[in-house]
Amino acid sequence: MPYRRLPTTDKARIRALNVAIELAEKGDIEKLAFSKETLSKLKQVKTTFESTLQIYKTDVKKQSEEGKDYKFLMKEAALYVSHFIQVLYMTIERKEIKEEALNFYGLDSFAGKVPSLNSEEELLKWGAKIIEGEQKRIQQGGNPIYSPSIAMVKISFEKFKDSVVYMQNMCKITTRYSEQVKVNRISTNHFICELWNEIEESIKNNNSKHKRKIAQDYGIVYILRRKEKKKLMSGNLQQTLQFDWGKP
Repeated sequence: MPYRRLPTTDKARIRALNVAIELAEKGDIEKLAFSKETLSKLKQVKTTFESTLQIYKTDVKKQSEEGKDYKFLMKEAALYVSHFIQVLYMTIERKEIKEEALNFYGLDSFAGKVPSLNSEEELLKWGAKIIEGEQKRIQQGGNPIYSPSIAMVKISFEKFKDSVVYMQNMCKITTRYSEQVKVNRISTNHFICELWNEIEESIKNNNSKHKRKIAQDYGIVYILRRKEKKKLMSGNLQQTLQFDWGKP
C-alpha cells in the first residue's frame, strides 16, 4: 500500500500548511475535513514557523555580511601589530633602543621573528601585549616608536576587538534561533501529522478513489513503494488503489 510521508524540508512544511489554509479560505468552513479549532491552530503554527525561520535566515545573512568586515578588521589589525614589531626590531638593530626592551613586549625569546598572528586568539594576545609593552616602556622614559605609532596600532586593534565581541554575540543569537528552528520543525511536523490524521478520519467513509482525491487536495502526500511503482509503470496497478491510511 502507498504510505504517507510528512514534509522533509521547510518549503514542504510551509506548502503543506498553506494548502490546508487556502482550501479552508476558498470553501465552506462547515464542510472542512478538519475543525475550526484546528484551523485556528493551523494559522498559528504557520505564523510561528515562518517567523522563526525568517529571523534565523536574516541572522545567518547578517552574520555572513558582518563576517566580511570582521575579516577586513582582523587583517588590518594584524598588519599594524606586525609592522610595529618589525619597526621595533629595526630600532633595536640600529641601537636606538636596547635589546632588553623586548621584555616589555614578551618578545625576548623570538630571536627577531614576528609571532604568529594568523588566528583570532593569537592576534588578541599579541595585540594586547604590544600595546601594554609600548606604554610601559614609554612610562619608564623610552622614546615612542612611530610608523606606525602605538596609537594607530591601538585604534586598529580596538576596532578588531569590538568586531570579535560583535561576532561572538551574533553567533550566539544565530545558534539560539537555529536550535529554535529545529524544535519548531519537530512541532510543525507533529501538528501536520495530527492535521492529516483528522482529515483522513473525516473522509474515511468516501469511496477509495474519491477519498484519495480529497486527501491529496488537502495536501496529504502519499508515496508509492518501489514494487508499486514498477507495477504502475507496467500498467498492472489499477488507478483506484485502496489506501490504507499509513502513519508517517
